Parts: sequence; structure tokens; C-alpha cells
Amino acid sequence: MVRKKVYKKQHILAAAKDLLIEKGFSFITARNVADHMGISTQPIYLEFKNMEELKLTLLNTTYETLEKEFLLETKTSNNCANFGLNYIDLAKSNKKLYISLYIDRHSYGQELQQLLFDSFQKSILDDKNYATVSKEKLEKLHMKLWIVATGIASLSISGMLNQTEEQLITIFEAVEQNSGIR
Repeated sequence: MVRKKVYKKQHILAAAKDLLIEKGFSFITARNVADHMGISTQPIYLEFKNMEELKLTLLNTTYETLEKEFLLETKTSNNCANFGLNYIDLAKSNKKLYISLYIDRHSYGQELQQLLFDSFQKSILDDKNYATVSKEKLEKLHMKLWIVATGIASLSISGMLNQTEEQLITIFEAVEQNSGIR
């Protein structure tokens, strides 16, 4: 009896992540994932209800990895600066993934924004300066930091901007100070 190959969620997610990095979210279809794996689409639909579930699972598992590898790293005593530095490091270290997630147009912007805000909140949990700050004020601070970090990250990976870590820390500290929270 010939043994059948078994394709589990992790295999399908790995193939979908390859496509995400190389081609972007819009290229992740059942047919493209199946073609990338050299299989039919049947195993995909045995593991996932639909492509939306696959894409959301991919987004969440990818984000868990990014948190561990980049987003929650402590580089300085300033958590706002850490957020910006880590985001820029992510862009520089994983240029294609960064572009697929944050630059290319897709329908998962709200989910990404929430995941990034959740990471930001985790990174400042132990900071006494933010213990009594409302969620609304934290969201505004996060948005300001994210906008600045995205601009710097995009300019950095394009080769147009090359700031030192000290210069970046100064920029993120200024954003934090101008937020009126600290």
C-alpha cells in the first residue's frame, strides 16, 4: 500500500508565508498555495474552513514570531524608543515581509494595527510612567510613534536615510515628549 502524504496546518502556513514574503497577501489563494506545495487544494480546505481563516492564522502566527524576534526586544530604558527601533530593525532585517505587511495594499490593515498596538502595550506594561494612562492616550501615542517609525523604516530600507541608533532614540523620545503623556 502506498503511503499518502499528509499536509498539516504548519506545512500549509509555511507555504503561505513563503508566498506572503515573495508576492504579498493578494497572491495567497488556495490555488497558489497548492501550486507552491505541489498539491491539490483539497488538503488546504481540510485544514482550514476557507482562505480567510488561513490568512488570519498566517497573520497571527507570523506576528507571534515577529514579537519574539523583534517587537518586544529591550534595547534602551525608553519603551517608546524600543518600539521604534524594533520596528525599524524588523523592516531592515525582513525587508520583503515588512513590505508585504506594511507597505503593500491588502485588506488586513485593521488587524495589523491592532496586533502592533497589542505589542506596544505589552512593551510598556511594566513602565510606571504609563500605568495610569488611558487606552485612548496610549493609542494616540502608538499611532504617532508608528507613523514616524514607518517613515524612517521605509526611507531606511530604500537607502535614502541612515540614522544612528542614538539619533533614532532622540527622535522617538521627542515624539513621546510631544505626546503630553510623560
